[in-house]
Amino acid sequence: MTNLYAAYGSNLWHAQMQLRCPGATVDAAILLPGWRLAVRKFALIEADPAAVCLVGLWQVTPTHLKALDRYEGPHTYARRQIDLPDGRRAWIYLELVHRPGPPAPEYVERLRRGYADFGFDDAPLQAALAGG
Repeated sequence: MTNLYAAYGSNLWHAQMQLRCPGATVDAAILLPGWRLAVRKFALIEADPAAVCLVGLWQVTPTHLKALDRYEGPHTYARRQIDLPDGRRAWIYLELVHRPGPPAPEYVERLRRGYADFGFDDAPLQAALAGG
């Protein structure tokens, strides 16, 4: 079983991940081809062969994954494994239920902090927030 978790939304924010998954550590920041970030009420990724999505990889334990399952909820996001460009695999959460936006300002701030923590250019986040 993989011990990598691919975050693309508020779990990019280091402080939030340490609250949810104490001891989880950053592995890498990568570009995930074939996916694009969207933000409705919450962040999600959608398959798009022409796109790439910024993703933060976390080293996690089975206990961390159980905690993330509780936070992401069995009825709103499903945990799935995806292939990474470097040949590894990671867990990621894919939205199950369409929840229209807009996101709460507090949630947008968590997204911005996560992008800053990983050193990401926030242009893709701004585009997703604008509906692009």
